[in-house]
Amino acid sequence: MLSVKMASETFDELGQQRNAQSLRFMFGLSSKWMLSETFSFSNHHGYLLPGDFIQHDSLKGNFTDGEKKGKYFPYRFESLNINLKYRFLAHDADQRHFRMAAYLDLSGGNEAHYEAEPNLIGDNGGAGLGIIATWLIHRLAVSINTGGILPSPYLEPTTQIRMDYGKALYANLSVGYLLYPAVYKNYRQLNINLYSEFQCKTYGSASITENGYPVTIIQAPTLAAGSYIEWRPSIQFIIHSNTRIDASLATPLYNRSWVHNYPLYYITVTQNIFFRGESG
Repeated sequence: MLSVKMASETFDELGQQRNAQSLRFMFGLSSKWMLSETFSFSNHHGYLLPGDFIQHDSLKGNFTDGEKKGKYFPYRFESLNINLKYRFLAHDADQRHFRMAAYLDLSGGNEAHYEAEPNLIGDNGGAGLGIIATWLIHRLAVSINTGGILPSPYLEPTTQIRMDYGKALYANLSVGYLLYPAVYKNYRQLNINLYSEFQCKTYGSASITENGYPVTIIQAPTLAAGSYIEWRPSIQFIIHSNTRIDASLATPLYNRSWVHNYPLYYITVTQNIFFRGESG
């Protein structure tokens, strides 16, 4: 099986429209192993940290109060993420199943990401591990995804700046319900699902050095440790069992993420291609 997923998110940042897109290719290596490659693009970062990100003062020394939001950055390719997933448990029955899988994330790139919160799709290089469990009981679907992120530092050779990001733990809960059809007749019927997703994340603070000397961080919530919970209600359409369209809106429930503003709009289109007699 080959799955192609196009994802897009957008939000307003003080008059600058921030856009991020990703293109994922997922290959079914066997009934238990899946390999994904995700290419990410955005206008979230410059090629280097902004020139005024670190300031120099004879009394304060080298310091930063974080990045000033709303600056223009070019839209460009960011990074490649590799995900390897192993399904180690599967109990399938008619109109119900329980499955669990473990996965490994590896991400390249050296983006000038100026918030403490790490993200392996686009913002940071690094590695991650996680476990995902899914339940399906007739019309109700529940998914729990939990894991951790170990980001690699940002290195800027021309200015000898090094920025280390906070390690992160996350847990996401998704609950979906099949609204249509009322009765299944065949797998080519249109499916309409309502989803409610809760994304929880906690991460450590960032640290910065320039020429080997520490840079003082002054009143910069974007660089401090944090935790938050977001609510993402969404609607999902499944066409002919092979094409899936999701549209969602993110809003904060507890604290907030500093890597984007709210509301955050998100849409994905996924196309599954089956081979050799496989079916959806």
